[in-house]
Amino acid sequence: MLSSKVLIVDDINVNRMAIKLSLRDGDYQFFEASNGKEALSVAIKERPDVILMDAMMPEMDGFEATKKIREIESIRRIPILMITALEDIDDKIKALDMGVNDFISKPFDKTELIARCKSYIQISKLNQQYSLATINPITELPNKLALQKDITSSKDEMELFLIKVDNFDENENFYGNHIIEELERAFSTLLQDYFNDFGNITLYHTSSGKYALILNNEKKLTHDEAKNHCINFIESMKKTEVSTKDHKFNLNITMSYSQGLKMIYEDANALLNEALARKSEYLLGVDTLEGIKDRLRKNLNMIEQIKYAIKNDLFIPHFQPIFNNKTKSIYKYETLIRMKDSDGNIIYPGPYLLEAAKKGRFYTQITKIIINKVFDKIRESDCEFSINLSSLDIEDEQMGAYLLDSIKKNSDLTHKLIFELLEDKDTQDYEVVNNFIKIAKKYGVKIAIDDFGSGYSNFMRILEFEPDIIKIDGSLIEDITTNKTARNTVEMIKLFADKIGAKTVAEYVENEEIYNIINDLGIDYSQGYYIAKATEKLVKDKVFDTLEEA
Repeated sequence: MLSSKVLIVDDINVNRMAIKLSLRDGDYQFFEASNGKEALSVAIKERPDVILMDAMMPEMDGFEATKKIREIESIRRIPILMITALEDIDDKIKALDMGVNDFISKPFDKTELIARCKSYIQISKLNQQYSLATINPITELPNKLALQKDITSSKDEMELFLIKVDNFDENENFYGNHIIEELERAFSTLLQDYFNDFGNITLYHTSSGKYALILNNEKKLTHDEAKNHCINFIESMKKTEVSTKDHKFNLNITMSYSQGLKMIYEDANALLNEALARKSEYLLGVDTLEGIKDRLRKNLNMIEQIKYAIKNDLFIPHFQPIFNNKTKSIYKYETLIRMKDSDGNIIYPGPYLLEAAKKGRFYTQITKIIINKVFDKIRESDCEFSINLSSLDIEDEQMGAYLLDSIKKNSDLTHKLIFELLEDKDTQDYEVVNNFIKIAKKYGVKIAIDDFGSGYSNFMRILEFEPDIIKIDGSLIEDITTNKTARNTVEMIKLFADKIGAKTVAEYVENEEIYNIINDLGIDYSQGYYIAKATEKLVKDKVFDTLEEA
């Protein structure tokens, strides 16, 4: 175990020697200072476990030295025992006000000195454990735990800026921990220098590349003042190179600002996350925050409904008929997911449901449920069914493996299964998608390209996928009766599909006029409300005069 450090502060050398002799039998490492100014310097450098402080000294007395020690975060919790001949009660009150923990009277009793010193060193060790828990070891700034303790203990409204270095994880992965730790230290120094003129501030290092700044001023910032501070710092950083020993960094910053009491960090963090999601440089303001909180509440509520639906088997497939324009029959269906709530009401897969499913990590569970139910439906009805997949589903290692495993286990049914692939500009790995398609097609699965013509049509990629079906985007079909360009585009897609041997499906066939035009163009299949809406039971016959009621 390391020796405990004792700092002895007295302007008289004999007094310092006497204290050391009294404590010589203990396991102590001694440091000395002859005045308060020296004591401050030694305390910062050595971080002793206890300070034995004389009261009256030249240049800086023990009162002022104690006060300054209590203002420095790294040493403010060190116990200070004042060894003094002062008997005046006002002097002792003054010492306590400055931050002295206890007194030992001169001339001191050796036994008392040993006992007090030992007792306060034990307290110091506990303080050090607290400091380790509340100080970021890289920058030695207070950490997130310290921030939360300070917020909890505050009785007044606070102002908080959160500051995040963009793409910090990527820099860490590229440069390694050692260089990034240098960057953290350099950036924290830059932050302290920049915000030094803001008045009474406390800077926190809450996590890698993320900092918090609390303003402790009586006068609160206006919305415009906070906004200008964000803009000015972000613009300043764009012009600043942050230097480490061997590297220079140009850092982009995202910021948020919030005022409040106990929930101020949660509010500022919600604003920061929203700014990152929007790719905004900063966000602040009550109105914005209320909108974010409202969406979060809806997401949390939706997550609870999703969990309930999974537990109680309330995710159900609905099936929309795909009508064969040539045989005038229905044999194919697109599978659309629906969710029932606890009252049996149908919830459609709008943005809240999908966002909540992805954030709550239920998306793949739901997809697996639907896949299993589709195979059951194929076995029951002997019809063809399509399932919507995005390339991101396929690129997900676990989901992709599950899909292929399901295909293999149900190989007697896969010739009646269609995967509808969304054209996705966010596709990361076309090779993975292409390999998946090739394996699926070996088992007889048909591949359809969904929403073709919606604005992102990479013909070369589509040729690589060798689709069996091209589904023409509904926005083109909706306008086909009035928009010549839409009609020409649909006609071009039909020619392209014929060239590669793919069938065509027109989506959003809403009325007889659209239906007649797409038939004139030779489109193979129709899908839309003119044929029938998606329902839990299969619609097998098309009767034109009752379609609009279906």
